[in-house]
Amino acid sequence: MLKPIDWRRVRAQLFHRRLPENIRRHLNARGIPATVVESQLLGWNGERITIPVFGRERQVLSFRYAKAPTDISDSPEVISDPELGMELYGWDSLAKKPGRIVICDGEFNRLVLEAHDYAAVTSTGGQGTFLLEWLPYFEPVKEVFICFERSRAGETAAKNLHAILPRARIVKLPAGMLDVTDFFVWQEQTTLDFEVALAEAPSTFGDRSDLPPALESRPLLKSLRSRAQRLRKSVKLYDLVEQYTTLRARGQRLVAHCLFHDDAEQSFGVYPEANTYACSKCGAKGDVVQFLMDMESMSFGRALDALERFEFTHEIYGTG
Repeated sequence: MLKPIDWRRVRAQLFHRRLPENIRRHLNARGIPATVVESQLLGWNGERITIPVFGRERQVLSFRYAKAPTDISDSPEVISDPELGMELYGWDSLAKKPGRIVICDGEFNRLVLEAHDYAAVTSTGGQGTFLLEWLPYFEPVKEVFICFERSRAGETAAKNLHAILPRARIVKLPAGMLDVTDFFVWQEQTTLDFEVALAEAPSTFGDRSDLPPALESRPLLKSLRSRAQRLRKSVKLYDLVEQYTTLRARGQRLVAHCLFHDDAEQSFGVYPEANTYACSKCGAKGDVVQFLMDMESMSFGRALDALERFEFTHEIYGTG
């Protein structure tokens, strides 16, 4: 028996082959690299950018159409085929059974997150729409985040979604950053910056880890104490730790394999709110000064010198 032809996929592939070079460059400039353009079969129908909406079996359900960069008309930014209805854009990400997923607003925002290795989905009906029938597919996901645009409408939509998915955590982007495309592309924020935003997202269920007290060294000289106090406030510990390892958000802390012992369980945690660290296995803990002293076997004074240099150059030893 012959397998029926998926004509929508054939159409998607045709549009993809017609994608002009200037539109490819436009997508790349928006933070969507060639690998994502290819895997998502983004294309061109002669007037608009075509975005195939894949189903649970990777079949093409229908299309969304985004305005061309040269289109300055008042027409909607993105429109759908009439047959599409409301659908989840990102079934392919859910099918991979990720440990965490971000619900965002807009197809391009979703693709920017995917380009940064974040599993993400969005509703084709906009940030204010989410079907109850989708909820069971999020149950196996350990951590669910909601990251909508930083606006009154975005905040309202996030709260409405949180009401039906209460274990999800609402991510608030920094002031002056509208959405994830603005965050990663125009504001040039890093993956670490986004991990911090995820870790700072509040939890409804009180799973916040207790903040470990800082183990502060207190030198006798008042001048050293004042320098240390200023550096503890101005230098972010996660920026320093990221020089040695990769941090990922878990709950309301950033975790990694401990740098002070042979650790297979990612027992090391950095707490952005307190700017402290603690290892649940070996007991190492402290603040940004203590971390550098232990990591580099530095004296207190040398650690302060290095932190002052790091504050401005982002280098521990410098190049001089």
